[in-house]
Amino acid sequence: MKDKRIYKKIMLISPPGKVYVYPDGTPASRKHSSPPIGLAYIGANLLQHNYEVEIIDMNVEGYEQEEYREPFIIYGLSNDEIVERVRQSNPDIIGISVLFSMLIDQVYELCKALKDVYPEKPIILGGQHPTGTPLEVMGQSFIDYVLRGESDSTFVEFLKALNGEHSINEVKGLYYKNNGRIENTMSNIKPIKTGNGWEYYKLKDSGIPREIDELPYPAWHLLSLEKYWNIDVRTGGGDAVGYRYAVMLSTRGCPNACYFCTSPLNSGFRSYRKRSIESVIKEIKWLVDTYGVDEIQFVEDNFYAARTRNKKLLKRIAKEFPDIYFQVTGGAEANALDKEMIDLMAEANFNKIILAVEAGDQEVQEAKIDKKVDISRLPETVEYLRSKNIEIRALFMMGFPGETRAQIMKTVDLVRSLGILDFNLNIVTAFPGTPLYDECIEKGLFTESSNYGSLTFSRSNFKVPDITPEELESIRRTVWLEAFKKKIENRGTSATTAKKVWTSVDEFQTYGFRTKPPTRNT
Repeated sequence: MKDKRIYKKIMLISPPGKVYVYPDGTPASRKHSSPPIGLAYIGANLLQHNYEVEIIDMNVEGYEQEEYREPFIIYGLSNDEIVERVRQSNPDIIGISVLFSMLIDQVYELCKALKDVYPEKPIILGGQHPTGTPLEVMGQSFIDYVLRGESDSTFVEFLKALNGEHSINEVKGLYYKNNGRIENTMSNIKPIKTGNGWEYYKLKDSGIPREIDELPYPAWHLLSLEKYWNIDVRTGGGDAVGYRYAVMLSTRGCPNACYFCTSPLNSGFRSYRKRSIESVIKEIKWLVDTYGVDEIQFVEDNFYAARTRNKKLLKRIAKEFPDIYFQVTGGAEANALDKEMIDLMAEANFNKIILAVEAGDQEVQEAKIDKKVDISRLPETVEYLRSKNIEIRALFMMGFPGETRAQIMKTVDLVRSLGILDFNLNIVTAFPGTPLYDECIEKGLFTESSNYGSLTFSRSNFKVPDITPEELESIRRTVWLEAFKKKIENRGTSATTAKKVWTSVDEFQTYGFRTKPPTRNT
């Protein structure tokens, strides 16, 4: 039977990489690449519904191509190369993922380049930034649609609507243009929380997948996994451990709703969904059998939150995959870690952990962070992790609105006292679609130089009471450099899973970059 659908061939695009460069010419974060699991899931669901799918990851496919645009290094395929790929493939529709606000300018440039050559091809955007600023994104003449949140199922419903199989208003989370007006298919659904152009919805109203066991495995065959394996710096800037690795999700969403986080926006308000243990084990077996992986990275928001279920999962993993290395790339909820959990992690080859500590002042924890980490437990937790030879990395935040210099220095003191030498001391960053972003707008806290491109954890974008943005940035660098130098001095005496051992700060910071930016005035 002839396929009468007009829209049946889809191209999905993940944008290039982008790194802020300090005035002295040093990259503020590491050049890295990670398989785009969201697009791989969408691609799998489209294939299951008999659509043709192509995925282009501009980052990994053009990893060696760099351009310095002060103050950023941008790496990946060029817009001209994507325009040519569209000419060759001739897709019926183009979907682009924008997970990070700092990439929106590059995505706009790409969309404009595509529309200039192919004005008849619809362009749809998804991901954190379009979900947080849908009306603003839809205001661009070169963008036709925005699909908010996790779009595994709604992308299929969207294509059905374009092909006349049902009304476009039946597609949850869709923004579209109607005679010049921007329409929202969720306008008749009451949100849990409304912000400056964004909403949080209940899981049942959101259109995001509820039964995640039923989703097909990500369509990794649409990407060249070997290209990711050949890059030594991986998800979140972490060092490679094994060669053949895969990323996967055992949960989606988060039971918490921290006011600086975009998880409630993308994955539903407190919409924590867990796959069954059997489903997770089957996917691990599939990855090992199909791709021969020796490392699995769980790339979810809050892997450790479900304690009872996780302990059962770790026991199964230890029993069935004794030769596979596992890690969780997101921050571990410290309150969820007891000795039994840590023992099971060690038995299951979870030999590295990233502790989400956030603030070092308990008042800030209670006021600003929904997880409310019990700081008093941290020294004991860290000591026990070390006793099990588990490599520790940590995440800290400083510079919340209203946070005083004294409170910020408590975080710095905690960083030093825990003796963790591998950490991110991030400057609190306000992303569109969060209560924190709205607070900064309402109180006039954003600095004059703040824009979407500057929304990176290495830069200060809004004012705090008694410390300047420049001082915050200086503290961040100074404390990290101090620790990294100690790490180099201690190499060979502490637990490490990384294949490569770094011998200097410069080698670590510049690894993989071909471009050497000039110094510039601040």
